[in-house]
Parts: sequence; C-alpha cells; structure tokens
Amino acid sequence: MKTPQEIALKIYFLLKEKPYTVEDLFHKLKTLDILISKRSVYRYLEKLEYSLNSEEDRIEIEIEDKNKKTFFINTNSKELKISQSDWITYINNNFIFQSNFNATFEEKEINEKIVNFIQTKAPIKSQIISNLKLKSNYYEATGFGELILNDKHKKVLFKFIFYLSNNCAISIINYSDSVVNNSNIPQLNEALIPLKIWYHRGNYSFSLFSIKEEKTFTLEIDMIEALNYHSKIAENDSKIVQPAFGYHPPIFKGVFEIILEFPANPGEHIRNRFWHKSQRFEKIENGSLLMHMTSEINIELIGWISMWLDNVKILKPEVLKNHFLEKLNNMILINEDKLDAINNG
Repeated sequence: MKTPQEIALKIYFLLKEKPYTVEDLFHKLKTLDILISKRSVYRYLEKLEYSLNSEEDRIEIEIEDKNKKTFFINTNSKELKISQSDWITYINNNFIFQSNFNATFEEKEINEKIVNFIQTKAPIKSQIISNLKLKSNYYEATGFGELILNDKHKKVLFKFIFYLSNNCAISIINYSDSVVNNSNIPQLNEALIPLKIWYHRGNYSFSLFSIKEEKTFTLEIDMIEALNYHSKIAENDSKIVQPAFGYHPPIFKGVFEIILEFPANPGEHIRNRFWHKSQRFEKIENGSLLMHMTSEINIELIGWISMWLDNVKILKPEVLKNHFLEKLNNMILINEDKLDAINNG
C-alpha cells in the first residue's frame, strides 16, 4: 500500500504533466492501484498546495464550460521568483510609505499607476490581502491553488473587496441563471453587510449579513452577476466572523467547544490529518481518541461527523448531540415513507 507521501508525490508529477479534473485524477490513480476517494483527492490537493514552495511551483485552477475545474502545476520562471508574501509585503509597504511621504500630486499619480500595474500582476489571493490592507481576519483561504477568474467574476470580487475594506453595505443587483432558475435558492434583495471572503476548494465565496433578516448567508461568486453600493455601515456594526468548519452559515448562534470520541481505528487516521485549525487530540485509557475543536456548528460539520457513521460518539456540546439525533430520526422517518425529504433551501 502506498504511503500518503507517495500518493502526494504521484499527484504532483501527474499535475506537472498536464491538467486534470478531480474526476480524471481519481480514475488515473485507480489505474495505478491507488484506491482513494474523490474527497481524498481534494484533500491531497490541499496538502500539496501547502507543501509547495510558492517561489518554485503553484497549483492553478481553470474553470471551463459548465463550471468544470481543471488543476495543474505551474512552474515559475527561474529568472523571477516572487512569492505571495513578497507581493503582499511590497504592496503594503508601498502603501504605508506613500501615506507618510510628502509627494507631489504628479509623483503620487505616477506611483499609483506603477503600484496598480504591479498589483494586477500579483496572484489574486495576494491582491485580495493587499487590498484589504492587512485586515486578514476578513479573508480565509484553504490554499488549494490559484483560481484563474474571468473578467466578470474578477469585477464582482474586487467590488466586494472595495466595499468590505471601506465599511459599506452592498446590494446584489443581478443573480446568475443558476439562482434565478432555482426557486429553492433565496435571492437577497436587501442591504447586505460584507463579512468575509472565503477561498475554498478552488472557488471564491462571500459571507454576507442580512440586516433585514439578522442572518448570515454564504454565496459563491458564480451565483452573482453584479453587485453595487447600498449604504455606509455604522462604525459600531460588528464584522466578526466566527471560526467555522467550512464556510456555510451557522445553525446555532455562537462558538462551541466540540469533543468527539473515536475508537483507535479510525482514530489514528483522523489524528494524522488536518481537519480544522483548532483541532487537538487526546488519547484516553480505553485506547480511544478524543478530538477537541472550537467551532461554529454548521451543515459541513454535521456532514463530516455523519461520514464516520458508528465510528464516532459526540460528547460535547449537548446542542450538537441533540441536533444530530434529530437529523438521524428524520432520516429514519423519510426512509420509512413517513416524512418527505427536507428542503434546506
């Protein structure tokens, strides 16, 4: 059986050869007797992204027709090695320097053109962080390559950055056909406070707080055709986004101390992988493993726990245990034809 390092290396060399979708990678690895799930392919891509030296290689993603994503490794020119942190440092230092230097109008204008030119050549993730002027708590990335955006999505992204960094509420003036033609996806037509930009599994998403509904929503960038300025946000309006397992909005208000108990197998498997930035593990007397996390409770956390079926026990908090039992009971009723499948919208 191949070790995780051998599998990651194999994926690295495959992506160096040519672009692959996750589906293609899954089938290619199968022919090489590497039997892992498509979900694991995603995880290996994330791990690979973190382990690459960004001055040498980076994973890039292109979106083709019907939102099909292909992944490939792009090798930087030997003559010019600029890492993402180099871009951010340069742009932000220049911003600070200019704000403290008594330059003439003409000098400022020329310098702005140069900085704008340099900034547009930087990777998009670097542009986001530099545009937010070090407010990194407004941006969270899982790594996972550099997405090559089309002009329309780039315009939406940078408008969102501008309104977020300038404390403005926005309104979504046009939704994509995938939203318009699906009655189950709500169209938010009220004032929305931009909270955070997420970069997750090769796509950008926005967290937005609806003032009218007093609720947080998450929309993927390809759901939005156009957005615009709505109003200025009061200085005391909070922009705090809590640590979450994934990027979907919370089911319950607040952040919880979560404790899950796993038997030795799959406990060892879980301990050797990255799931959440707050994860901490503790071995107990009976040989089982306790996993500690500090997180919001959302649909992705519920889905991840469900994946382990009867290999996991929820110890804390009570609200998570009760919600999980409610979902299990609903599944039983649905499969006994006593309840219709529930539409979460």
